[in-house]
Amino acid sequence: MKTVNFLFLFLFLQIEAQTHRFIYKVDARKDSTQNIITSDFFHLDINPDMVLYYGRDFFISDSIKNLNLPNGFPAPKLTDFFVHNMNSKVYDGYEFLGWDIIKRNSEPVQVWKLFPENKMFQNYVLQKATTTFGGRNWIAWFTNEIPFQEGPHKFHGLPGLIVELSDDGNNFSFKLVKSENYITTNEITLLKRMFKKNLYMDDERYKKYKLAHYEDPFAYLKNGRVDWSQTEEILLDDGSKLTKENLRSSTEIQRKLIEKYNNPVELDKVINYPK
Repeated sequence: MKTVNFLFLFLFLQIEAQTHRFIYKVDARKDSTQNIITSDFFHLDINPDMVLYYGRDFFISDSIKNLNLPNGFPAPKLTDFFVHNMNSKVYDGYEFLGWDIIKRNSEPVQVWKLFPENKMFQNYVLQKATTTFGGRNWIAWFTNEIPFQEGPHKFHGLPGLIVELSDDGNNFSFKLVKSENYITTNEITLLKRMFKKNLYMDDERYKKYKLAHYEDPFAYLKNGRVDWSQTEEILLDDGSKLTKENLRSSTEIQRKLIEKYNNPVELDKVINYPK
């Protein structure tokens, strides 16, 4: 049996484990016009009947309010959350937009090309593989010594866990940094709420919704949802303050942010906003 160093706190293959959690460090160039990299951490939870991929913010927050929602406008960041039933090809994706939780379905397909090239990670042997997905070319390093055909985001289908993944344009990098096992299935209360309360959209409706959000980023605060006679200001997630007086200028700022941070993992699904 291999010796696992300090990053891996539990054995991967404990039979009694109900949740195998793999934590990835995700480096992203959210603005494709600038070489500025930001980092987030995401969890990949492999449960007996379901696989979940979500940002660590969901793990450390036990309510929507703790995420500065619904009273705040989320700053541009990786907010992907995907779930699929074990052995299912259908992925359910969730996204916060204003006060709404948008749900979309997809069946991602990756055709992998395996190479004999290897390298070491901890005490595990990684093998190289490549694919084209979402309008980008990807390089993955996986190990068949961890027998889960899963990975970050929607990546799957290799004969082992994806440990490292990056695109050839240096926009995204996913690296496994830690693993944990839980004897009982680890459930996140916030995620369970999202399963029950969401707004399902197909691709066409989603595009229209995103364009409408671009035109009026604060529409969710209107229609009596905020009583400005009782509220002087709303603290946005980026630290700025929204008031009745600066609503117009803040709208223009948010539009510029939406235009700026428009570099998704799946580039072929990018929204082309009007200039």
